Amino acid sequence: MSRMHFEQIAGDYAAARPTYPDELYRALADAEVTGPGRRILEIGAGAGLATVELLRAGCEVVAVEPGARLVEHLRAVAPGVDVIQCGFEDVDLPGSAFDAVVAATSLHWVDLAVGLPKIHGALRTGGRLAVWRTVFGDDEVGTEFRRRVAAIVARRSSDEQDRRREVRPTVDELSEGGLFELASSEEWRWSVDLTADEVRRLFGTFSNWNEAEVAAAGQAADELGGVVTEHYRTVLHLLRRRDRESAVDEPRRVSDPSDGAGRHDA
Repeated sequence: MSRMHFEQIAGDYAAARPTYPDELYRALADAEVTGPGRRILEIGAGAGLATVELLRAGCEVVAVEPGARLVEHLRAVAPGVDVIQCGFEDVDLPGSAFDAVVAATSLHWVDLAVGLPKIHGALRTGGRLAVWRTVFGDDEVGTEFRRRVAAIVARRSSDEQDRRREVRPTVDELSEGGLFELASSEEWRWSVDLTADEVRRLFGTFSNWNEAEVAAAGQAADELGGVVTEHYRTVLHLLRRRDRESAVDEPRRVSDPSDGAGRHDA
């Protein structure tokens, strides 16, 4: 599935996706990733869910987003943001111009062999890379609705199930080549009540769900009373920029709380 899937459903994406937990933004502020006057580069800003919060924190935000409809929406909901309409692999960025680079549910669409050196070059000495995403479905919380969702996914081929359950990018991928080293990883578990119509709208934004599967998920929510409680988790990886002189060729091996079974691609 192309990352331009979200451009085709720009309005639905903006309306259906839940926000990220407040705790995540507090963690970014505590780590001095965000704050008044901090210059931030945001990769794949999409509908602006994170962009709005970055501006609210007093940051100066330059957002890279390839989709024309999403750019139009972004400028409407996040006035003051400087938007570059371009794929990240093709964007021309000034060197050492940013205090931090952030990617909210977007970096898995970027070719990291191109993207990581580009991010490294755009960051100032000591700059941070913050990568986060929400996993739609918490394996530690079982519900009847989740059992029905699992049954829908089980009808796919085994290869398709395995590929789409991986939560990316992993810390190992982000550390590849030694340009970045892990500072911290955190995750937050949270829940939200969704009506059957909200389930249909939300699941319709998942790039790995087809129309029949979305309809089946909505029907399951209808049959369970019309409202279901979904349990999600949001994972944040915070990395430090390393000087090129200290970078190593081999990736740094670290534990990664996002490794394992992610429920949905985004």
